[in-house]
Amino acid sequence: MDTRKGQAAIEYLTNYTWAIAVIIIVGIAIFGLNIGGVRNSLTSQSSTITQAGEQLAVVGHTCSGTTLTVSVQNNGANRLALSNGWYMGSVAGATGAGSCNPNATSLFPSETTACAAALTNCGTIGQPYKVYVVMNYTDTQSGTLYKPNRTLTGVTQAA
Repeated sequence: MDTRKGQAAIEYLTNYTWAIAVIIIVGIAIFGLNIGGVRNSLTSQSSTITQAGEQLAVVGHTCSGTTLTVSVQNNGANRLALSNGWYMGSVAGATGAGSCNPNATSLFPSETTACAAALTNCGTIGQPYKVYVVMNYTDTQSGTLYKPNRTLTGVTQAA
């Protein structure tokens, strides 16, 4: 019986197994060492993905020093009128609460704006934080007032 074909197949599979193992180890090292800010970008992206179907979605946020900044985007088909007095507060890692007024008073579809509030402290640099924001806006087409509450997690940045 000719066993050379079986041996060749086993060697072929062994080589692929080693290659896959090396790729997994390198991926874990990149994520674990946070090379290129991979971990932080995943946090921002997950916020965008989970809110993709919402009219006003959080597309980014940072907490550094005593300032929490939240960026939002109009994902709807109608213009949104943004109300003043958005409320932001800490859940874990950061301390304090505050309010802010969005930089823009209205957003057309696909436009973005930011809102920054002063907290007591964003926490230790490099440590995780969890905060919430209550946004107020009106869909100008339907006249409906919305007050969504979002919980955001991230890593405290240097001031």
